[in-house]
Amino acid sequence: MRRPVMAMMVLALGACSGQNPTQKPSMPQLALQPILYPDMTQNKLYGPACNFVAANGGMGAVFLAQADRGILKLDDHVVIIPLASDGATLPQGAHTHYAGPLYAATLRPAPGSAPKARGALIILRGHLSITDAKAQPVYDADGDIQCRPS
Repeated sequence: MRRPVMAMMVLALGACSGQNPTQKPSMPQLALQPILYPDMTQNKLYGPACNFVAANGGMGAVFLAQADRGILKLDDHVVIIPLASDGATLPQGAHTHYAGPLYAATLRPAPGSAPKARGALIILRGHLSITDAKAQPVYDADGDIQCRPS
C-alpha cells in the first residue's frame, strides 16, 4: 500500500513544481544572435558558405558554415569554431562538423531533404546542434540550410 502513496506524492510534487516527472528537463539553449552584414564585413566572413536559419528564429542566419570554419554570434561577439577532421561536405565547400575549445557544431541536412534552388541559393531542410566544451548539448534546432556561392 505504500508504493501507490509514494507514486502519488511524486506526481503531486511534480505538479507543484510545474514539471511533469516523466518529462525530460529542457536543454539549456545558447542565445544565438543573427550574423548580420556588419558582422560579415568587420570579421571578413566572405566566401562561399552555408547559413543556418532556425525555423522559430526569424529570417537571420545564426550559424555560418564555411570551408575552414563555423561561425556563430553570442553576446554581440562573433565566435569562430575550427573545421573538425570528421564530417561530410555540404554544398559550396561547407562541412557538417566543426569543433573547437569552446563549442562543437554539427550541421546536417534532414534525412530525405531534397535541395531546392532559389536563384543562386541551394536550400535544404536541416538541423543544427551545438555542444559546449564538456560535450553537453547547448543548442538544438531545425531550420533551413541556405548555401550560396561567394
